[in-house]
Amino acid sequence: MTMHNDSVGIVAVRAPSLIMGVVSFAVGILTTLFLTTQVTSGPDPIWIFIILVPLAFCGAGLFLLRQHFRGDKWLFIHENHLELRHEKSEKGIPEAYKHIPHSDVVKIISHERISESTDQDGSTEISVSQVTSLLVYNSDEPESRTDQELCLCVADIGSPTRKESDAIAAALNFLILGTPLPSSSE
Repeated sequence: MTMHNDSVGIVAVRAPSLIMGVVSFAVGILTTLFLTTQVTSGPDPIWIFIILVPLAFCGAGLFLLRQHFRGDKWLFIHENHLELRHEKSEKGIPEAYKHIPHSDVVKIISHERISESTDQDGSTEISVSQVTSLLVYNSDEPESRTDQELCLCVADIGSPTRKESDAIAAALNFLILGTPLPSSSE
């Protein structure tokens, strides 16, 4: 967290590194070159892979490069409102998230995010990560003031440990909602 221009700022999402985007883009180009030298026959089903695999890698590389050049996503806490913005760019964040009144913040929670991915061989891998979520009022769902399932999640701040995630949630609750900090005995 940093203090800047009468606001408190915290990095909500880190930008991917430049090398990740360059490597992904390069894999797409090198795959194209390798596959075209290996396949010399006419229209086979392999040509679908020659087109789709490099497109997927190049697309992922361009996406990662774009995210890198936008910079980290910051959450700024001003006296009367919250603001989400990228470090180096004004693009990529919905206009509604650039000025969120404190009264629209419904809940700030620390919880585990469970994600599941399936490999090509059918094995499932489950990963658990600690996040602090900032939930705000959803004008399309009037019940979202009382039901957190209907709220909009404007930021998920990742943490390496549960203790750090709880500390971030407590600090944000104090700064935004005015909730007293937990005592040291808790």
